[in-house]
Amino acid sequence: MRISTSQFYAASLTGILNQQNTLGTLSQQLSTGSTLVNPSDQPVAAAQNVALTGQIDRLAGYAQNGQNAQNSLQLESATVQSVTTLVSQARQLAVQMNNGTVSSQDLQNAAATMQGYVQQLAQYANTQDGQGNYLFAGSKSGAQPFVIQADGSVQYQGDGGQNQLALGPNLNTAIGDPGNALFMNARAGNGTFSVNAASSNTGGATAGPGTVNNTALAQQTLQVDGTQYQISFSGSGGSMTYSVASGTGGAFSASPVASGSFTPGMSISLPPGSNPAITVPIVGTPSSGDSFTIGAAAPQSLFQTFQSLAQAFSASAQTSGSNALRAQSISNALASLDQNQTNLLSAQASIGSRLQQVQAVQTQNASLTLQLQTQQTQLTSINYPQVITEYQSSLTALQAAQKAFTQVQGLSLFQYL
Repeated sequence: MRISTSQFYAASLTGILNQQNTLGTLSQQLSTGSTLVNPSDQPVAAAQNVALTGQIDRLAGYAQNGQNAQNSLQLESATVQSVTTLVSQARQLAVQMNNGTVSSQDLQNAAATMQGYVQQLAQYANTQDGQGNYLFAGSKSGAQPFVIQADGSVQYQGDGGQNQLALGPNLNTAIGDPGNALFMNARAGNGTFSVNAASSNTGGATAGPGTVNNTALAQQTLQVDGTQYQISFSGSGGSMTYSVASGTGGAFSASPVASGSFTPGMSISLPPGSNPAITVPIVGTPSSGDSFTIGAAAPQSLFQTFQSLAQAFSASAQTSGSNALRAQSISNALASLDQNQTNLLSAQASIGSRLQQVQAVQTQNASLTLQLQTQQTQLTSINYPQVITEYQSSLTALQAAQKAFTQVQGLSLFQYL
C-alpha cells in the first residue's frame, strides 16, 4: 500500500490536533473544576445542570425574601412591644392620678407626661424599616401613616392592606400590619359598652366599666339595635332614688324602664328583668340631677385615649364634682387601655406566628438548597486524580505524535542515492 506525502501530512496533523483538543479540554476541566466545559459533549448533564441552577437561584430569591420578612417582623414585634410598654406606663400613671389626694401640680405634671406619651406613640406608629418603608402604613408603605393635626388629633393616612413577600411557590407572608387595626380601632369601655358621666354632674359618684352578662343579648341590644340607657338620680341621703330611661341617638323616653331606691355601691342591671345583658356598678354618692349614659362601645384610637387622660389631668379643680368627673374619665380611659392592650397582645401573637413560619421556611429552603448544590456538585465536579492522569497521558501522546511527525518528515529517498 502506497501512502502519499499529502496523506501522511493530513493523518499526522489530524492526530496532533485531536490530541491538542483533548489536552485543551482536560486543561479547562482542571482550571474550572467542572466536567461541563463543552455542554455539547454532555447535553443531558448540561440540561440537568441548567435546571439545578434555576432551582438554586429561585431558592436564593426566596431566601432573600425570607430574610427581609424576618427583619421586618422582628422590628415590628419590637415596636409593638415598645407600644405595649408605653400603654402600661400610661396605665400606671392613670392609676396614680385616680385619687382625691393628688395635688394640682401633680396633675399638671401628669398631663405634660401624657402629651409626651402621645408624641412617643406617634414615633412608634411611624416606625420605618431599613429601606425607609413605614411598618404600619398598610400597603401604602412609602407614605407616613400617622400625622398629628394642629388641633392635636391624629389622622391615619395609610390603608387596611398588608404587603406580602413570597417565601416559596404559592406561599406568601404579610410583613406588616395596618396601623388602623393596631392603633385606631380598639373599642372604648369594656369593648362592648361604655359609660359616660354627664358634664354637669356635681356629686361624688362614678360608674364602673361594667360587666357583660349575656354577650349575644348585649350586642343585639346595644350594637345592633343602638339602644342607649340613661341612669338619673334624684333625692338625697337615704331617700335617694334612681331611674333608667332608654332611647337611641341621645334621645331618651320620658317614661323610665326601671327605677328604685339607690344605695352607694349598688349595681344596676340592664335591660331590667330576669336576664339582663349588662351590669353597671355605681360607686360613691351622686347628687340629685346627676346622670350616666350607657351605650355601645365605639372605636376609639389609642391616641384619643392618651389625649383623654391628658385632658382629665388638666382639670385640676379639687371639688367633689370635679374629682368625680376626673375619676370617671380616668376609669373610662383605663378600660379603653385594657382593650388596647388586648388588641396589641393579639397582634404580637400574630406577628410571632408569622415569624415562626418564616424561620421554619428559611430552614427548609436552606436544606433544599444544600441538597440541590450537592447534586450539582456530583453532576459537574471532576475527579482530580483521574483527570490529572488523563492529562499527563494526553500530553505524552501529543509529544510522541509531534516527535514521530518530525522524524518521518525528515525521511527522503535522495539520502540513499
